[in-house]
Amino acid sequence: MYFMNVWVLVLLLPLYLFYKQQIQRFTHHVLFDDRTLGIRQVQLLFIALSLILVALSRPVITTVKVDEKFDSQEFIIAIDASFSMQADDLNPTRYAVSKAGIKKLLLSHPTDRFSIFAFTSNALLISPPTTDSTISFMALDALKPQYILTKSTDLNALLKTIAKSTFQEKKLIIFTDGGDGKNLNKLLTICKTNAITLYIVATGSKRGASLRKDGKLIKDQYSSLVISRINPILKELAQESGGKYYELDSSDLSIINQLSDDLSTKIKEEATVSVASYRDLYYLPLGIAIILFVFSVTNLHQRTLLLLVALIFVPQSVRASMFDFYYIDNANQQFEAKAYNSAAKNFSRVRPSPKSYYNIGVANYKAHKYKDAMHYFGMIQTKNSVLKQKLFYNMGNCAVRLERYDRAMLYYRQALTLGEDEDARYNLQLMQKLHIRNKVNVTDMLPQKDPQTKKNSSKKLDNTNDTKKEGSSNSKNKQNSNESSAGSGSSKKGNTQKAKNMSQNEKSKAKYKVGYKLYELINKGYTDEKEPW
Repeated sequence: MYFMNVWVLVLLLPLYLFYKQQIQRFTHHVLFDDRTLGIRQVQLLFIALSLILVALSRPVITTVKVDEKFDSQEFIIAIDASFSMQADDLNPTRYAVSKAGIKKLLLSHPTDRFSIFAFTSNALLISPPTTDSTISFMALDALKPQYILTKSTDLNALLKTIAKSTFQEKKLIIFTDGGDGKNLNKLLTICKTNAITLYIVATGSKRGASLRKDGKLIKDQYSSLVISRINPILKELAQESGGKYYELDSSDLSIINQLSDDLSTKIKEEATVSVASYRDLYYLPLGIAIILFVFSVTNLHQRTLLLLVALIFVPQSVRASMFDFYYIDNANQQFEAKAYNSAAKNFSRVRPSPKSYYNIGVANYKAHKYKDAMHYFGMIQTKNSVLKQKLFYNMGNCAVRLERYDRAMLYYRQALTLGEDEDARYNLQLMQKLHIRNKVNVTDMLPQKDPQTKKNSSKKLDNTNDTKKEGSSNSKNKQNSNESSAGSGSSKKGNTQKAKNMSQNEKSKAKYKVGYKLYELINKGYTDEKEPW
């Protein structure tokens, strides 16, 4: 046994000083007949208060640790930031289209971990491994290629950097036009020696593009226009490394869907996390403290009276569970009649349990009492992964209704770590898009109908409650009810809210800046490159 809040026990020292003071008072100022009784009462009170402090320090014992398993994949993304990626054969530039493709890929894999590198003749880690696409998006947006002095493309330097990394499985996704490297065997040797699997997204049109500098076409030493095309070795390099080759030759990003599907079909590594559970023992010292406290402040007659009161009221609380079926039946009828406030009250009369709390939470959600719903969902402690996933999902919906979007995304991610869920994935992707771009007010995207108007929107949990996850929306025919309801206010109010959201988004972006030191690292070895294109 050990204490979770050990610091509370420090209060035992002033309590002991108080005890010594009271004992001295009884010893010197109380008549002999009352002295023994008074000292005993002080002793009992001191022990009771000490036990209360022990209870507050939360004594626990560790039960058997439970290994929770979940599917996990880790990928590395590298984006080419060289000069040739500024070619405009893809609108607006190859680099911009690559960045949009990476964002789309991240949104389609919310539970997988991605690291992002930018590379020219050197490679730079701009986003560490994370499942939070918000961080990755900000890292991509913060990197400014115009501040990078090195302009050439060196796949060899990139692969060497990845080879030195500590990633267990090196699945590297490269967005590049390939530069003009020709040493295929050398690149393959690095890949095979270090178990690097390449998924190369060749970025650029088949016809190529003329490069410009300061708005003028670039010409070589023979006065011929410099044309940048996809390096032909990329396809063989990807295939020989055990990966795949794609061509991002348009701005519609359709090829990203195929890349996403190929990554999803890979066997996911099953990660295991050992989760310790605790058994609280606070009720033992607390129960003894209450008994000792009663004995310290009452006499025999008063104790007898308290015992009679306890005998009168305790059986009533025991018999209350006999009427659970009555309250549940009434609550279900009221729920079907859409009297959600009354349903929540009846569910609250049922003997407390995870099922009753879940029922109360669902009824409060339907009654638009999202804080209360969040409270009851959060009170449920369970090892049932299915129920836990539903709880996280519904708490995410409550957070959206309360306009706590960051917290909502966190809950959706927690739901997805417990298993695949189309609704949670759809809602998370929508939230990420709104959170990052923030071009519209979130409430403008929401349904005009309440969730209960949907067909087959609810089922019963052991015939007592609605288990359908509120706000699910995973098809075009469904309304997305995981957001706060669309208001009917004036357009002026909506515009004000949009401006506020955009302002907040700008603030969040401003927190992520690529410092000069990082640019210095990627520019390492710069020697005024001659015609890097």
